[in-house]
Amino acid sequence: MQMDDFAREVSQGALSHLATGPAALDGLSSQCRLLAPSGERVLLLDDVPKAAAGRDLVAWVSELVGEVRMVVVRATRAQVRLDEATIESTVAEVGRPALIVSLGSGTVTDLGKVVSARSGAPLVAVQTAASVNGFSDPLSVLVIGGAKRTKPSAWPSALIIDDRLVDAAPLRLNRSGVGDAIAIWSAPADWYLACALGLDGPFLDEAVRPVLEAVRGLADPDPDVARRALVESLTVGGLVIGIADSTAPLSGSEHLTSHILDMAAMARGVEHDLHGAQVGVATVVCTALWAEVRESCTVFEVPWAGLRYPDDLEQRVRETWAAIDPSGALGEECWTAVDRKAAAWNAADKGECDRNRADVLADLFGYVGDPIRAAGTLRHWGASTRFSELDSPVGRDDVLWTLRALPFMRDRLTLPDLLVMTGEWTDELIERVLARAQAAGGGA
Repeated sequence: MQMDDFAREVSQGALSHLATGPAALDGLSSQCRLLAPSGERVLLLDDVPKAAAGRDLVAWVSELVGEVRMVVVRATRAQVRLDEATIESTVAEVGRPALIVSLGSGTVTDLGKVVSARSGAPLVAVQTAASVNGFSDPLSVLVIGGAKRTKPSAWPSALIIDDRLVDAAPLRLNRSGVGDAIAIWSAPADWYLACALGLDGPFLDEAVRPVLEAVRGLADPDPDVARRALVESLTVGGLVIGIADSTAPLSGSEHLTSHILDMAAMARGVEHDLHGAQVGVATVVCTALWAEVRESCTVFEVPWAGLRYPDDLEQRVRETWAAIDPSGALGEECWTAVDRKAAAWNAADKGECDRNRADVLADLFGYVGDPIRAAGTLRHWGASTRFSELDSPVGRDDVLWTLRALPFMRDRLTLPDLLVMTGEWTDELIERVLARAQAAGGGA
């Protein structure tokens, strides 16, 4: 099935046009006429300069769109922060046009989807980098109460991915996309575990298999093949999120690590690296986590039906976040989410999972990748493989704090949650995981 047809099927017709290739942008004018034959058109973008194929990209897109009103969102350190203030001010400024065209990478597209949902106007998303998998899904990652949260927004009505724009993107953006893409070697295992234990589901292999196939070419020596694999893995990744109606198939502990790094940096008023760059580094660590836990911990041997979160869970959550937000607001936001997770755990029937433990573990580890492959793929693209190599380096103490915080941030169960219940989520385990990741070419 062609990707355009797959997009229409998955989105039930909402994403009616997906154009990729060396001249995809040339069809922008016809898409605008099709979606909004008349009425006001708004071009939504950030204030970061953009060029491609030797042309000013903003002028190029404006010419293709026709008469257009620009809404420019200010970027801080070359990134837009999608907090409540940014969203509300943008929604107000955009108003209710006949059509919205977003021009940018993942954050601008996420904002465009939110504004489209709020205004009712269709969105044409012009993708300027292969930086994340969130272009082709109906969700947006927002900052709510200082915490990163994924919320429903809207499918773009059309998505345009032009090779000329992807090739012109800053290298760090496309390298970030590689990090987001290789999360497929970690995240599905967390999702499978949560589904098997009754906290999510149903697990759908068809929501991960297309991405596992697409990432095969990421480390191909032919740069054109590798670029096509990157674009396909990210685009298909967004579409399969639509199949599952959740980011869970592609967002496990590795994404959670990146979200926590973002939250800590925002709370401290310092810069953080791109989401995908952090996800890539974290994927090396999280694949090492699965291997280390299987080898040295008891969590896969004890009856899961008898496990409970510790009595001091609320205290541990609040103390974790008080380290970066003494006001307690962030702790309250995260405790609300973790409390839902604990309640869901208590209500779930884990008996069948315990009875079929051997089959569950065999299937589970079929979705766990190799940290050496993860680190090697990142190196092939020149991307960071260690937290200390990120553009905004993360010191070892902050890495340890971030990993400790993994079970204490959101309502989605991942492997560290079970380790909290068995008492094995300790600094000693985390140090062993980092050592294993270092041996694979990653780590702190």
